[in-house]
Amino acid sequence: MSRYKVYFTITCYSFTFLMLIYSALNGLGVFPTLLAAEVFLLFLMTLCGSILIAVTNRLPINNPLLAAFTRVADVAVSVFGIGFVSGMIPMEWFYVLTILGMIIVIYFGVAGVLMIKDKADADAINEQLSRRNKQTGGNRDEHDH
Repeated sequence: MSRYKVYFTITCYSFTFLMLIYSALNGLGVFPTLLAAEVFLLFLMTLCGSILIAVTNRLPINNPLLAAFTRVADVAVSVFGIGFVSGMIPMEWFYVLTILGMIIVIYFGVAGVLMIKDKADADAINEQLSRRNKQTGGNRDEHDH
């Protein structure tokens, strides 16, 4: 899959998780009901977070923990930058900590879904290769010896 498709997929998964979590917290009375313009702002936050991740993924970070921290920071910069400028996120500790928690849950949720998707794709490719080997009489290397 091209890199653009990967980051668009990340954006879509992130937005889906965000809407589900936001809706649950709205149902609990933590967050207010969203207006249409606010939904678009939330999508912009996920899109900008994905763009920042695409940029920082080019950095030579070899430590997986540092890479994950950097990606979470990318998302936080997008969310809080857009959220504070637009006035959508109140500058109160309760909301800041709640949103940081949401960012972490969404990050690991999206990472988990991508791992499941990658595993399913690999299994499908291996199945196709296995069928092709059976149709052609097995492994070519065996016939060459």
